[in-house]
Amino acid sequence: MKQKKKIFAAALTIVCVCALLSAPAFNMEAQAAIGDKPNPSGAYIKYTVDVKKPEGETLAYNWMTFKKLDYAFEEGDVVEYDVMFNVNDRGWGHIDGAAKGSASTNVFRDLPGATDQNGVPLNTSHDLSDYAYNTWYHRTVEMTENEDNIGVTWQNFQIGCYPISDELEYQCVTYYDNIVVTNNGQVKLVIFKDEADWPETRLINAASAHCKAKLELDVFTDEDLAAFAAAEEAKLAEEASRAASRAEAESIRAESREASSREASIEESIRAFEEEAAAAASAEEAAADHRESSGGNTGVIIAVLAGVVLCVIVVVVIVALGKKKKGAKT
Repeated sequence: MKQKKKIFAAALTIVCVCALLSAPAFNMEAQAAIGDKPNPSGAYIKYTVDVKKPEGETLAYNWMTFKKLDYAFEEGDVVEYDVMFNVNDRGWGHIDGAAKGSASTNVFRDLPGATDQNGVPLNTSHDLSDYAYNTWYHRTVEMTENEDNIGVTWQNFQIGCYPISDELEYQCVTYYDNIVVTNNGQVKLVIFKDEADWPETRLINAASAHCKAKLELDVFTDEDLAAFAAAEEAKLAEEASRAASRAEAESIRAESREASSREASIEESIRAFEEEAAAAASAEEAAADHRESSGGNTGVIIAVLAGVVLCVIVVVVIVALGKKKKGAKT
């Protein structure tokens, strides 16, 4: 009996030890980062804004406080969220909030050096339409790339818009999910991931001009998720197609440059050959002129010498004849 109790106690100890050892692993899995791709699921935030501006007005904006925070940024902190909207214009898809402790600003959107992975700043006036128009975009912002942001406290979380459009009256619907702060791949703060993160306190307008806005909690259906997956697959296929097209175009350009280079080399060789041939012909012509000139001078010399000889002969003959006549007279 005692032996059985010892065996049971030993087994219980092993189970407890295994549970303790596995607890960090379970916690790590629960705190795993969202990832580098959008992953909308479960519940989401629906931000509907009706813009109605008077004639000639260009300014419109809205910020709604979603949740109170008291989070101080530490080195390596990254703000991440999934977003999508249905208007192809700038000023949509942003987040904001009050910030305390910054030397340059008191709002999240203007914290220095904070831009996402595609270089788009946090400020709500910037354009995310290239990434989030009718497609989910996983946005990541490395908050402490600028060391001045370390220790700054994010006091509340706001969803906002700063639409810049010529349209006077229209509606934009923006969807948000998986809003978190991560550090070295681990989730440090969950602002919203599912229904449990929807705040109980009443949501209020932080500021608004020519906008009527509301925040709602909604849940994705299986059809929604299937449509998102299909859209993501189509997006990846399109990106792959564009990459292949760019590679093919670059290959064609490279071949064209190579062919042009070969043609230029051949033309250069032909020009060099023609120049060498022309130089050789010119040299030959000069040599011929020299030979011809040299031959003419020799003839003149010979003619002169012949004339001199003839003159000498004539003189000799005349002298001889003169002597002969003189001798005859004597």
